[in-house]
Amino acid sequence: MAGPIVFALLLLMPLGGLPFETRGAMGLLVWMAWWWITRPVHLAVTGLLPLPVAAVFGLAPMGEVATSYSQDTILLLLGANILTSVWTRWGLDRRIGLASLLGVGTDTRRQILVWFLVSAALSGVLPNTIVAATMIPIVVAMLRSIGIEDLWNSRVGTALVLAVAWGTSAGGAATPLGGAPNLLTVGFIEESVTGQEFFFLTWVMRLAPVTVVIVLVMFLFMRFAMQPEVATLPGSKDYFREELQALGPMKTQEKWGLALFAVAAALAFGRPLYAELVPSLTPAFAFVAMAVASFAIRTRQGPLITWDYAQANMYWGLFYLFAGGIALGRILSGSGAAEAFANALVPYAGSGGFTAVLVFSLLTMLLTQVTSNTAAIAIVVPITISTFQSLDLNPIPFVYIVTVIGNCGFILPSSAGGPAVAAGYGVNLQTMAVKGLIASLLVLVTLVVLGYALARWWPAFGVA
Repeated sequence: MAGPIVFALLLLMPLGGLPFETRGAMGLLVWMAWWWITRPVHLAVTGLLPLPVAAVFGLAPMGEVATSYSQDTILLLLGANILTSVWTRWGLDRRIGLASLLGVGTDTRRQILVWFLVSAALSGVLPNTIVAATMIPIVVAMLRSIGIEDLWNSRVGTALVLAVAWGTSAGGAATPLGGAPNLLTVGFIEESVTGQEFFFLTWVMRLAPVTVVIVLVMFLFMRFAMQPEVATLPGSKDYFREELQALGPMKTQEKWGLALFAVAAALAFGRPLYAELVPSLTPAFAFVAMAVASFAIRTRQGPLITWDYAQANMYWGLFYLFAGGIALGRILSGSGAAEAFANALVPYAGSGGFTAVLVFSLLTMLLTQVTSNTAAIAIVVPITISTFQSLDLNPIPFVYIVTVIGNCGFILPSSAGGPAVAAGYGVNLQTMAVKGLIASLLVLVTLVVLGYALARWWPAFGVA
């Protein structure tokens, strides 16, 4: 009852004259965060809360809330889930798991750090949700191959999946291609600051070094803060090699499953190459197309996969949890709750010194954790630009700083695509919240100090 009670209290309290919808959105945020962490109901059920709450209390237009549950990203996750179900049916997941263990080794720390670095590197040029949706199923397949099914109660399982999720957040600001928050920032700079095209090379020269620092900080955090219950994963290299050999050569069905997933991933990653030729074939529909093909392909043993098998192996909760995070972000933005919180801190901008960097960084980090990285950037960057322009100060250094911070969602499933996908696969959300909070504070301190130093002593950091 704690979640709905807090919601009711925030809904009824005056709170400085804030509108009813704003107070309700704040209450819904607390309610969902509480239920996601304490799990009195399934995570997917909490993800459905925005629908009835927004409908009953009128917190936001239902058209906007309801469409959160039919986002392209949901279709991408659906397609990826079907394709990896093909792996499970024919044993490809076990083959991939054994090969991964042989390649990286069974040392759990090495596994965590390698998955983190690979995910961080990929997220620099690809949207973090796509990287997470592609990489996490492979990690889960590896864990299943050694008998780890329940991620919530497995510290090593949770750590490995979080390594991918947090890697996608830490590396996301390296280039504008890292996701929607970065492209939003580019649009804001072009429209409100420079009035001309913002070159991607400029972004990389300014923000890639900052991103490398964040990845290094998170690398050290993952190395010393994540404490899996075992030093090595079950089995030895000889055992894994024998098990892999016992599987024999790849079956035709395995080759089809691997090929379909590889084609979908290649289409998603190579989107810029054909975007003008086939503008509607976004990564989501590429994965769905390959998923549909998997039902149509026949082998000597019958269809590659059947709907009965696919739906029995579907992570339905993942879809509703992810959509719930998107819906929550829309309600917070549409009701004015996020903007009200942001506006309360605007007067602290001062003369653009250390206090301004600290305040706007803290604001962005908070909003990123409780809404989403895209929503946080959509709220904070326009406020940052207008605030510093009104003070006759160059807003660009502050925009760069808040954009990097805006990519760093670690705590809640609603904070970024990586944590949302990880939550849907069943990682321990208490671990994600507690460790994510520590990681957020560590990154915040690093970026405040580094950002202030760059803004003050590196003139080029203020150039767009």
